[in-house]
Amino acid sequence: MRAWGFSAMIASAALMTSGCGSKSSKLPDPVPVSGTVTLDGKPLANAVVYFRPEGDTKGNGATGTTDSNGKYELVTRIGDTTKTGAIPGNYRVWFSQMVGPDGKPVSVDSDTPPADLGAREALPPHLSDATQSQEKAQVGESGGSFDFKLSRKKKAFGAGGVMPR
Repeated sequence: MRAWGFSAMIASAALMTSGCGSKSSKLPDPVPVSGTVTLDGKPLANAVVYFRPEGDTKGNGATGTTDSNGKYELVTRIGDTTKTGAIPGNYRVWFSQMVGPDGKPVSVDSDTPPADLGAREALPPHLSDATQSQEKAQVGESGGSFDFKLSRKKKAFGAGGVMPR
């Protein structure tokens, strides 16, 4: 199951960067989107943040990489062009932090695919699997800041699917 989640993440990333599905002339301009990601109260460094469109939101999504303070800024690929920000709309959000056999982060900018380096996903599936993540963001016409306070522990839901307070 873990391998399938990793494969789905790679396939989703490939679709988001390939320009498939949308013509650049029909998409609105991206708006600035940034924020901070923490995991169990600490900045999550060297992680990729994925915004996948949901509903009527157009485009292929946006991605960003967190710095040592957990801060990220999204970029959107439209055809052969990369623009800062995300297209306004509704998104499902998930995260990936690849680490090598030694536990150190693997660069997503590397010329070698993470799998060829023996990399594995360091985050649990409820954060790193696009089909399991419950994180969402609604990007308005002027963009915005989206902070994500994540936990390694999966959120427990009460009766009727309502999260307890």
